[in-house]
This record gives sequence, structure tokens and C-alpha cells, in this order.
Amino acid sequence: MTAPRVSICIPAYNYRRYLTDALDSALAQTYADIEIVVVDNCSDDGTQELLAEYCRRDGRIVYQRNDENIGMTPNFNRAMALAHGKYVKFLCADDVLAPDCVNRMVEAMESSPEISLVGCRRSIFTDDRREIGTLGYTRNAFSRSGEQVIRECYFKGNLIGEPTAVLFRKADAAAGMDENYHQVVDLEFWFRLIENGNFAYLDEALCGIREHDSRGTGKNLRAGRIAADKLRLFEAYANRPYLGGSIAERLRWDARMASSLAREAAAGAQRNATAAQSAFYFPRVSAWLLTPLARVLTWIRRLDGSP
Repeated sequence: MTAPRVSICIPAYNYRRYLTDALDSALAQTYADIEIVVVDNCSDDGTQELLAEYCRRDGRIVYQRNDENIGMTPNFNRAMALAHGKYVKFLCADDVLAPDCVNRMVEAMESSPEISLVGCRRSIFTDDRREIGTLGYTRNAFSRSGEQVIRECYFKGNLIGEPTAVLFRKADAAAGMDENYHQVVDLEFWFRLIENGNFAYLDEALCGIREHDSRGTGKNLRAGRIAADKLRLFEAYANRPYLGGSIAERLRWDARMASSLAREAAAGAQRNATAAQSAFYFPRVSAWLLTPLARVLTWIRRLDGSP
């Protein structure tokens, strides 16, 4: 049997309540040459039964269930390993794709051999499917060198977007996602994909990202993982020749790092922040900002009843 050109990979864990929307959006793609690879990370909420029903209805769905929960990032890597397509299109189990998402992204990828990652604008919607806005890199489509994009995202944050927002060649992703990362695991993966290529951005809302309380950011804050991830990113990329950074850019990085440490402290993270402080360009300035910022954030959390 001929391998499909695109593998839509859906890592899943206890998201049965959202999976119907995700699967239906994958099956509705106007691009026909696809497979849909669902890797169930040992869910106990009826995901297995739902997928059995979908597999009976459509032969394009490939379902694998892990014998035990292997963790989020290893499950993403497992989905990529099982993909047969030339291109991988992630779809998080709580998100959706627009019908022409795969078609538009494949067109962009195949427009130039230098492109190694394609991304798009995202629609942000709530549990009741109400759109609350969109997020995108810019207001104009572009293709830029990976080094330029890495520099912009390193200092400004993840402008590329979530896993659901991109498409890439499986051959470029043999190393998989770095399982040492938690919060910025996707951004670090995008960096490796584009460092020797270009990033193409489509300013079209070709996917939808669902906002809900069970997303992992809160857990990562309480566990002190966000600052730890930024420390790893700093150690891996700060000395790249193209990432020297102006004074303004370095201050921006420090402000974002200080904010992460303060948010973790406000969320009750029990960790030693000394190591993370080494990821500042201007340690004295950042340390001066950190304590009052943490106090303000703690006060705000208490006011709104956050845990």
C-alpha cells in the first residue's frame, strides 16, 4: 500500500470530551492523501471505545494505545515515529483544523525546498466553541530565514505557535522533541527544525486552539518548570552567533525570565531559583525587579481566588 503524503498526528490523554471535534476536523480535510495517527497515552475516560468506533467508520485512522502512560512529550514522539507520511501535521486532541488547513500548508511547504516549517494564524475558542480572537506571527504572510525567526521568538516568545499550528517534514524531525523540556518543548523543536532552513507563515486562521482550565501551564508554573525550560533554552542558544541581541532585546529576555520566576513563586512553586538567575543578561537589574513583581502577582492571585 502506498504511504500517505501527510500524517495528522493526534497525541491523546483523557480528552475524550474533545476528541470528536478534533477527529471530525481531521476527517473533513480537503486534502485527501492523509492518515490520522492517534496515540492514546493510556486514557481511562472512554477514549479507547470512541476510537474503536471511529476506526470502524474510516480506514484512514490508525489507533495505537500505550500500555502505560509514558508522559506528554514521549507520546508526541511516539506519534511521529508511527507516522508514515512525508509530512507531519500535529493536531492536539483538544484543538481543531480548518477544512483546508493541510492543503494550504502542503502548498506552502512545496513552494520552496528551503522551507522546513510552515505555520499559520490560530483561532482561539472556548469550551462552548465561542471564538474569542486569533493569534498570529504578523498580519502578513511571509517566508523568512530560520535564524531570523529564532532570534525574534527567542527574545519575544513563541510567535510560531502551538503544535497544532505547524506542518514539517518527518525526515527533518528524526531526533524528535527534547524530552527534557516541558513548557517550551514545542518552541525548542521549532528552533531545531528551522535553524538550517526557512519558516513560512500563512496569515490565515487554519486551526483552532481551545482554551480551557485543564491545559498544562498552571501545573508547569507550580512545578517550577517554565523558568527551568527557559534556563535550558538560554544555555543552548544564547551563544549562537546570530543571537547576540541588542541591549533592548536582552532586557526584554530578562523581563520575561523575571516574570516567569515571579509567576512561579506566586503559584507556590517550591524550587531554588538560583540556577534560573544565571539565565539573566543583567542579573542585578532582574533581581531588583523580581521580588516586588512576585509580591504583586501573589496578591492578584489571592484576590481572584487562584490556587
